[in-house]
Amino acid sequence: MLHTFTHQLKQTGTDIWAFLRNPKDQPAAEQSAAGKIRILLLVLLIDVIIVIGISGLVQLIEMAGWYSSENHAVVELLRKLPIWAFLLLGVLAIPLLEELVFRYGLRFKIGYISFEVFILVLTMAVSTFQYLPLVWALGTSAVLTMALVLYFLNVDAIGNSLERVWPKVYGAFFYTVAFLFGLIHITNFTDFDYASAAILLIPIIVAPQIFGGLLMGYMRVKHGFFWGYFLHAGHNALFFGLALATMGTLEEKLNIQNDGHTLQVEEHIRFDETAPSSNLISHDSVGFDNQKLKDVILALLDKDESEVEFEKARHHDRVVNVRFKPHSPAKDIKKNKEQVLGQLQKLYKFDISYRSQQMDAWDVTITDTAKLAAHTVADIGKSTVVRNPDGITLENVTMGELVSALETDFKVRLISRRDLLELGKYNFKLPKSGFEQAKEYLKTNYGILLQSRMELADLAVVSFQE
Repeated sequence: MLHTFTHQLKQTGTDIWAFLRNPKDQPAAEQSAAGKIRILLLVLLIDVIIVIGISGLVQLIEMAGWYSSENHAVVELLRKLPIWAFLLLGVLAIPLLEELVFRYGLRFKIGYISFEVFILVLTMAVSTFQYLPLVWALGTSAVLTMALVLYFLNVDAIGNSLERVWPKVYGAFFYTVAFLFGLIHITNFTDFDYASAAILLIPIIVAPQIFGGLLMGYMRVKHGFFWGYFLHAGHNALFFGLALATMGTLEEKLNIQNDGHTLQVEEHIRFDETAPSSNLISHDSVGFDNQKLKDVILALLDKDESEVEFEKARHHDRVVNVRFKPHSPAKDIKKNKEQVLGQLQKLYKFDISYRSQQMDAWDVTITDTAKLAAHTVADIGKSTVVRNPDGITLENVTMGELVSALETDFKVRLISRRDLLELGKYNFKLPKSGFEQAKEYLKTNYGILLQSRMELADLAVVSFQE
């Protein structure tokens, strides 16, 4: 049985090599469905072996520091979508679209060619609105539309001309399609620096996709469009499934240990909205668990979302754990915040600037000291804020920490006297059903009143680099 398998594998490899040496638009002899499935599985095995081998070389290039695959579109998609939607899109939908665009036209029929022309023109027209001013985009789209109309008016003559030259240019056409298929995948690396020397490495970086395109092209030509699609879907299912099976829930992004402090930043590969999140900011530590980067930045800036504008916000929805520990407690908590924020700026490449702006604000006053005093606790030196779907639990916090939590969760700006913010330590528990409910809850249960007014405030602008 092993001998038969190795013989079939060798024969399939020989057939692929013979085709790739001289690609021709000639299908294989008709076979049964079982025979095609056998060939599909053998080609998939060859594909896996080649991709793993080339990926090892690509990994060495990355380890040498010549490029980084840290921010990849597939991982970003996994962060945003449920697993079932990720697999549906990545295994079934996208492969079908890519096969239609890149390999549907590898067999000569005027209908195939016309479909490819239509897709190409449509893609170019849509792209103009992304990269050109509106007037230029409209003009270019109009020209493309006229060219498409002219093509279909002369489709028979164009088809006859193409049919005569097709055998002569087919090899170059086949390899060009495979190269373009691989090349388009460089856009998956969302932080790729096209202005650097790494651009010379693109053919190597996307070599797994180029070779995959050659094998999918072989299946499409020899056995039909859907068999090329099945190979593509099988490839994605195998590698995406392997990634999901081996991928941890956390990825370490930064680990600093020096004479002054330690700092660790981890990213959640997938965000569990039902899991509790918490933050801690004190003289001797700063900690965030299961927090969006956006909310971490807001907390470190001591600003609510209404006072912060996020520009080019590519990473701010990533979910992180942050643990910072100075070797000696800071006299001012602000110093700890600044150190953490500075490292996050370097890691996620964002700048912060400020401008003045009139904004809605809420005055914080205590109207019933007895109610508030009933929730006073002895200072144990550590405050915690835990968020879950039911509400927000704050333990051993100052009024300032209460204000910060309210600003973060309800996206409002609160104003209070400094002496009030630093007064005592308390336990609070608030609903998350909305700001109006929380405001009423604070008044009824804790004797804390929030009153609206307008104020000139400094707006922080957080701008992520491209």
